[in-house]
Amino acid sequence: MRRSIAGAFVGTLLLALWVSPAFAAAPDHQTIRGSGVDSDFCGTGQTVNLTFQGAFNGWEDQAFGHIRTTWTNPANGIAVYDSFSGGGKVSFVEDGDGAYTIVASRVGQPFRVQYVNGPLIVQDAGLIISYSHFDADDNLLGIDVVVRGPHPGFELDWCALMVDLLEL
Repeated sequence: MRRSIAGAFVGTLLLALWVSPAFAAAPDHQTIRGSGVDSDFCGTGQTVNLTFQGAFNGWEDQAFGHIRTTWTNPANGIAVYDSFSGGGKVSFVEDGDGAYTIVASRVGQPFRVQYVNGPLIVQDAGLIISYSHFDADDNLLGIDVVVRGPHPGFELDWCALMVDLLEL
């Protein structure tokens, strides 16, 4: 689920940057910061506090930045960073007869987990490109993914990892 949320967030961000004419002239800089409580973290029924902060620079078709989320178990004080940094680009390719492909690429460090003030647990690095193919009626025909570099987080069960690390 977390991978889906993160993918949707990054995809939405990149798509928003791609179609927004406000970014055409100069890069737009966004800083985000916030906090919250997840009262049913990964379906465990346990409460976890979270804080997040980051910054993005966006242009018409690309964005670069970093976000770090700190997940804290209030029952035992264990805290874990979950972050990504790097950039991405979205492009539109006409395939003929109204069909098209949306190409989204991510380069950098799309996944990193470590204990706060402690050791690194897992880290991805490199390039991921997805090709989402659509027909002329906007029906998704399929997605092809190219992965280059070490990406252990690509197949990782994020919830299982975090539940274990936070000792929920």
